[in-house]
Amino acid sequence: MAKKYLTPAMQVSEAQVTNIMAVSIVDGTADPDKPVLTKENKDWDVWGDEE
Repeated sequence: MAKKYLTPAMQVSEAQVTNIMAVSIVDGTADPDKPVLTKENKDWDVWGDEE
């Protein structure tokens, strides 16, 4: 029985950073003097302890 060996394949891809713009469409009225209520979640740290 002959042994068969497979050569591992590797593909390297480069990516370029682009700008992202987010736009929200607002329908209706809001009082600019009232506080904005948001949920904040600071439990996760994407970049670690980099400074």
